[in-house]
Amino acid sequence: MADVDAADFTLATVPERFARIGDPHAQIDAQAFSIESLLELGKRQGQGEAPWPPHYAKTEDEPPRVAPSRRRKR
Repeated sequence: MADVDAADFTLATVPERFARIGDPHAQIDAQAFSIESLLELGKRQGQGEAPWPPHYAKTEDEPPRVAPSRRRKR
């Protein structure tokens, strides 16, 4: 949809759109599907679960990567 501008969808404009066309996602949970094919695709593409802890360096402004209840007291 090349003629769609995401900036047109704001808290001020979406209620009128819903009133006019209805909720385009109203039936999103009407039919359930298996995710097995998606999991198989991930395996074929070599993607597993996200690593934890992350395997990249922390940035200076990044908060601690530990739950507050497990954080060491200084």
